[in-house]
Parts: sequence; structure tokens; C-alpha cells
Amino acid sequence: MKELTGKDLAHIVVEPPGPRSRELAKRLREVECRDVTYVSDDFPVFFERGTGANLVDVDGNVYVDLSGAFGVAAAGHSNPRIVEALAHQAGRLLHGMGDVHPTEGKVQLAEALCEVTPGKGPKRVILASSGAEAVESAIKTAAIATGKPGVISFTGAYHGLTDPGLAVGHQHLPKLRIAGHFTQ
Repeated sequence: MKELTGKDLAHIVVEPPGPRSRELAKRLREVECRDVTYVSDDFPVFFERGTGANLVDVDGNVYVDLSGAFGVAAAGHSNPRIVEALAHQAGRLLHGMGDVHPTEGKVQLAEALCEVTPGKGPKRVILASSGAEAVESAIKTAAIATGKPGVISFTGAYHGLTDPGLAVGHQHLPKLRIAGHFTQ
């Protein structure tokens, strides 16, 4: 298999999902809660690696990633600068329990984020481990700031698997009622 540049065009060697993706989907169905990953006869494709704008599935198909999945599109898959920074930080301190024992890096990041955020007056950040946590924090912040009991969401939206994310999302999962503010 040729090395990817990250700027390659799609190249399909077997119709997706290929046999390896189908095998992994079957195995996943046997060990994961059915309400987490959507699985059908023609979905999902299991990705093995990525470079730049390209993804390669377990069957050797090459795709151009137009999804922007979870923010990766901002820097591309396997961006060398990000890989290097992650390796450097992992060699120093993999996890510092930042909400209990914060690091100087946390203070510097919060300061930098407040600096580049538009608007006048004091600013605050909430650092989260996932998009679902960020969505939940945003919903709570909006409720506190506005005093209003609900939010507007669009059909097709995905906001994670926490209760608030499910309540405002459009997943195949049943929506949950949260504190009387969200309905199906």
C-alpha cells in the first residue's frame, strides 16, 4: 500500500463496507450496547488510520474526510505538530487531575482562550474532555444566563450521548426528559 500524503483522492478497492468492516461490526454488536454505535447492513465503515484529509478503512479503501469529525478537520489527521506535542506532554505528565490538581498549562490555556474570545468584560472557560461535556456545559450556561427553560435544536443534530445532548440531538436513541425542560 502506498504511503498517503494526506491530499490524496479517494480510492475504493472494495465496496464499502468491506468484509473486514462487516466482521468488526458483527463483533462490536456482540460486546457494545446497541444504543451507542449505529450498525446496519451497509454501515459503518471502520477506519484504521488517517493522514491530513485522508482516511483509510480496514479494507484498504481511501477516503477524503469531508466530515470534520469531532474537530479533526481543523488540523488534519495525524498532524505531525499535534502528534509531537501530545508525545511531549505524555512524557511529562499524562494526567494531572486538572479539576483537583491543576497544572500551569491549564492556567496558560484558559488565559489564552479568554484572550482570543471576542467581547468585552470578564471571560471564563470550561475545559471539557468531550464534545458531549461541552454541549452539556453550554446548555447549562445558557439556562443560567437567560433564565429560559429550553433550547432550539435542528433535525439531524448530534450533540453526544449525555442526557442533555440526547435531549437536543436527533439520534436513533430515545430522547430523555431532563428536569422537565426538554421533551421528545
